[in-house]
Amino acid sequence: MRGLVARMVPDGDLTERAVKSGLWASAITAGNRGLQIVTLVVIAGLLGPTALGLLGIALLTLAVLEVFSNLGMDAALIQRREANVDAYLDTAWVMQVVRGVVLAVVAWTIAPHAAVFFGEPRSVDLIRAIGFSPLLLGLRNPAVMYFQKNLEFHRQFGYQLSGTVVDVSVALVLAITTGSVWALVLGKLAGDVTRTLVSYLIHDYRPSVRADLSKGRELFGYGKWIMGASITAFLLGQGDDVFVGWFLGATALGLYQLAYRLANAPATEITKVISSTMFPTYSKLQDDRSAVRAAYFRVLQFTSFLTFPMSVGILVTAPLFVTGFLGEEWLPMVPVLQVLTLWGLLLSVGANVGPLFRALGRPDLETKVKVWKLLVVALLIYPATDAYGVVGTAGAVIVASLLTSEPLANYWGLKLIDGTVRQFARTLAYPTATSLAMGGVVYAVRESVTLAPAVEFVVLVVVGMAAYAGAVLVVESTTDYDVGSMLSLIRRNLA
Repeated sequence: MRGLVARMVPDGDLTERAVKSGLWASAITAGNRGLQIVTLVVIAGLLGPTALGLLGIALLTLAVLEVFSNLGMDAALIQRREANVDAYLDTAWVMQVVRGVVLAVVAWTIAPHAAVFFGEPRSVDLIRAIGFSPLLLGLRNPAVMYFQKNLEFHRQFGYQLSGTVVDVSVALVLAITTGSVWALVLGKLAGDVTRTLVSYLIHDYRPSVRADLSKGRELFGYGKWIMGASITAFLLGQGDDVFVGWFLGATALGLYQLAYRLANAPATEITKVISSTMFPTYSKLQDDRSAVRAAYFRVLQFTSFLTFPMSVGILVTAPLFVTGFLGEEWLPMVPVLQVLTLWGLLLSVGANVGPLFRALGRPDLETKVKVWKLLVVALLIYPATDAYGVVGTAGAVIVASLLTSEPLANYWGLKLIDGTVRQFARTLAYPTATSLAMGGVVYAVRESVTLAPAVEFVVLVVVGMAAYAGAVLVVESTTDYDVGSMLSLIRRNLA
């Protein structure tokens, strides 16, 4: 085991470091989100959709405050060409701490007004408590940014997973013993405290209360575009949550948010891996567009082969999962889960474009794409939700993506790297075909057997994995798509 970890320390040329870092980032994602999703499913079954909706209201209120104050410090430091950015760290740390204090005070003050907006007075104390999260994280060691900048994701793994383990442990114990939504709030705060403490144990840099205004302005000059992208990303990614909570109430919000988390889990977690590893990789390659182009299509190939079958699998097995693991109280979530799965698939296709825009110095394109989509969502969401409830909300998001963000983002991304639409389409054709073939097999088995829902779900997962593996082998043996070299690259770094 120790030898495997030693071999996985990112070293070698940039490609090898990027691959190893990607594997570590995947481990971070699998560890973090795997634990969180399992915890969320268990707690959802214990507490029900209304309690989850109350927590959602608190988190949405905090998210609004955070996104409108996102300084983009980490992204600005990662994007800089120089390897050593210590001269900027004290300034970045002071700005983050001040931001955390301000957000905690504002959250405490506006909590009653947010509760009135959502029509849920029970959420006041939840909002005030969770408002301390940005302050706790603002105090963390700013040098942990180097883990991404230098592709040292083996260190990022320890930093991130430590907080997640504490978070889910506290949440599970309190949920089982108290049956209260406070279990999730206290779990999150405990995880934040843990990450901040670990950040000082895992890196020897020590910040001081010292700020250079010129350096702050320099960082914010880049970070303001990250703020713009974050604001539009929030309105697109969580604006629908705000609308559902306001228009339909806490129970509908609980159903919608859990459906969103489950439907998008494979795609969104893999996209986070892409963003965290490819942004610094593209940044290092930014002066060689042919190298960036090759990396872009390689990553698109890899992610589509992972996310497409996962999305199709969720679409086919959703009724069994909800019945078997959550209970009948959650059955109204099934159609929402299936519709949002399509959104997750679209998200995985465009995941590689955002890091591309940022690394090549065009974060403005990311913001513009999201603004266009936001306008279409704003036009569609009210009539769609009024007519079809939370299913209509999900449908509005998907239609807006198909009409605006996906075509625009991919077109501008290809233009930046001199890529072609033909190569883009060809890269996606094979995972689409193999995933649909797998989905057909799983659906046929689902319709022909009757078992206990949880057992049948597990059986279908195994069948789906086998069917997809077979379909990939057929593609590899009959085409020049070259899945083998991609898998061999990963195996070489594990051997």
